[in-house]
Amino acid sequence: MNETNSHPHLNTRMKFLVYSISAFGTAARFIGRMFIELYAVIIDSSSTALAMITALRNLIQLALQSSFGRISDFLGRKILILIGLFGAGISLALFPLIHNQWVLVGGVVIFSICFACFSPAFTALLGDLTDRKNRAGLLSLVTMVGAIASFIGLIVIGELSNLGENEHLQYTIILEAAAGLFIITGIFGVFLMDPPTEKLRERSVLTLTPLKENKNFRNFVIVGSLMGFAMSLGWPIFPQVRGTFASAQENTWIWASFSISMILALIITKPFIDRVKRKWALYIGRAVMFFVPLNLAITVLWVPYWWHMAIGSAVSGFGNAFYMVAESAYALDSASEKEKGTYTGLFYLFLGLATFAGSLISGILADVTTKILGNWEQTMVIFLWIITAFRFTSSLGFILLKEPQVVEPVWETVKIDKTKE
Repeated sequence: MNETNSHPHLNTRMKFLVYSISAFGTAARFIGRMFIELYAVIIDSSSTALAMITALRNLIQLALQSSFGRISDFLGRKILILIGLFGAGISLALFPLIHNQWVLVGGVVIFSICFACFSPAFTALLGDLTDRKNRAGLLSLVTMVGAIASFIGLIVIGELSNLGENEHLQYTIILEAAAGLFIITGIFGVFLMDPPTEKLRERSVLTLTPLKENKNFRNFVIVGSLMGFAMSLGWPIFPQVRGTFASAQENTWIWASFSISMILALIITKPFIDRVKRKWALYIGRAVMFFVPLNLAITVLWVPYWWHMAIGSAVSGFGNAFYMVAESAYALDSASEKEKGTYTGLFYLFLGLATFAGSLISGILADVTTKILGNWEQTMVIFLWIITAFRFTSSLGFILLKEPQVVEPVWETVKIDKTKE
């Protein structure tokens, strides 16, 4: 296998397309993800419905990435990127027409399938264009471009939302703007070309073989899934607090603080991120996340203002700057040249199952507890304290990880040997 085939040159044209897709795509996903949940709150969805929205969204977006990632390994990246982006844009554009919480759950399912189609293919594309020495640096830069675009998008869309005469119209403007960003991203995707990498010849859409053969990757999947479970316990709870104590525009400011914090962290760490061991970047990125539910508990009890929630969001942005880069880099570093999409998707399969369980359990229990206690705020505070403890203890697992190691696929070796015979 020659060097050019393994690590194609990232030329100026390809850089422009990759950065553009990252910018518009990340802004679209970020705004859409956050405001779908808030839209569910303003149409009076229950904690159970919110749990279904977050649980199914994460199950589908993450778990199906395993199959779509593997499909991209033998079909190519571009076709899945385009299907995912245009599908997500069209489905998201229809959300403001929905006023029933269970119909909204169905809409989230369709939107999530589209995103699951795009995400592993684009991540694997970045893997096609890099090697282990420069991978984290490119992922950091791509993440930073996305964070900058998200920050600008949130500020602009926040101002536009003021044109709405009521809360529903304000959220309609935000969701339609996010849908438009997906369509623009898809237009950039039309001009992509699949890098000339080796493709899988075995066309199964799901394999668990990497978990059996690659011990370090298996441990990464286990620790990452446990952390994902702890993280997802808060996802049906957080939007209710933010939707109660902040307006539509104030919520854009809250998430803008997330983006600007991530941008600053990425700028500071970019010169040395490739030299930081993956497990330490993962640990730092998740260890600080206990502060988010702690911050929201304090919001409910004593400081019910958007600017206080923005502090927690900024801490979250700092943590995600480390974690998002290291997460993708660890999965890609573990994969052979033919299985980048497979490894990336397989990690997200188990992360999706874990976050599905965490979101669903948390939302249902929150509804039951509220009925028992008869006090919504008391329920929120209890759950937020529990989530704080779960997040802090779960992050310790990353310290036990070893650095990623590539294990070549056994089935491919057997196939080659039989051909030689």
